[in-house]
Order: sequence, then structure tokens, then C-alpha cells
Amino acid sequence: MSKYRNDPYELHAKYDSTCPETGKPIKAGDACVYFPRERKAYHNDSKTAADWRSQAFADNYGLADAGW
Repeated sequence: MSKYRNDPYELHAKYDSTCPETGKPIKAGDACVYFPRERKAYHNDSKTAADWRSQAFADNYGLADAGW
């Protein structure tokens, strides 16, 4: 999977925040998926984070649905 500057990535939150999709709190130290272009962090239970993880898995392992 190519890595570009604005690609989303997983990280551990430095600060407390709230998921823009689910409204669930993201506490400092919690794992989340960060989208730099939008400047938003999504809770691990959100659909956006799940979609990103499944796409990253497909890209890394060359599955048929990679690059949708």
C-alpha cells in the first residue's frame, strides 16, 4: 500500500476528543483512525474506521477488492 502525506493512519490519541461519526468519546491513549485531510479522528467502533481497516488489509494482501 502506497503511503502518502494525507493518507489516513491508526494512532493513539494524544488528547481527549469526540468521534464525529458516532459521538463516542476518544480518550487520550485510545487507539483511533486519523484522517489528516479532514483533520478528524474516528473511534475504533465507527463505520469509517472499520471501512479504512478493511481497505488497508485488502491493499496490504493484494485482495480482489483493493483500491475500491
